[in-house]
Amino acid sequence: MAGVVIHLAVADKTADMLNIKNIPLYFAGNIAPDCIHARENYGREMKRHTHFKDGIRDWDFLEPENLSIFHKRLESFAQKYCHEREDRELYIGYLSHLITDEMFIREIRSACVVKAEEYGISQTDREFFSFMMRELNWSDAFAAENYRFRNDPVDTLRKSFGCEVKDYISADEIISSTEWICQNFFTGKKHYEPALLMNPERIYDFTESAADEISVKLKYFVKNIS
Repeated sequence: MAGVVIHLAVADKTADMLNIKNIPLYFAGNIAPDCIHARENYGREMKRHTHFKDGIRDWDFLEPENLSIFHKRLESFAQKYCHEREDRELYIGYLSHLITDEMFIREIRSACVVKAEEYGISQTDREFFSFMMRELNWSDAFAAENYRFRNDPVDTLRKSFGCEVKDYISADEIISSTEWICQNFFTGKKHYEPALLMNPERIYDFTESAADEISVKLKYFVKNIS
């Protein structure tokens, strides 16, 4: 749910906090769930699957029973992929993405719902998707230009090329998505409409808070992590 550049900023912030050794793999994991957009004949249900939200509608995600299902899926994923594998930091990045999204839905999307209602838009309306994309695109463009990355995001992602998230995202989808991110937000910058809710302070605050939440929650799902 958070934008791809916001996910990269959070990855950049948490890499040191978590003592990540293979930063390219960790960065790739942090964009991987959204790389499903590169799949041929992409459909919305595919994104629900890569985000562990099969059978859960966006506007019902924060219901306690749905959060319980989501957290059990995170735990199952962690048990399967995040412990003994040599490429475990790719999968830890994947979990970090999903933890960030949960926080984004709770804090930012919920605020967007209230803001959209001022314009007569309900979160169940088709127009709400466009409303959210306006917020996400502007936020990503701002972060790409202004966030001080310790690790160059494009170069770091390109060093991960060849990796895949088993059962979820192919190597080609990560490569295609990296080039799309580069063209849309870094080298080939596009102009996006100003956000109606998001602003620099919200972006920086969210990035800091998401990093703190990841450092806490990952310890629950993954053993031997800082």
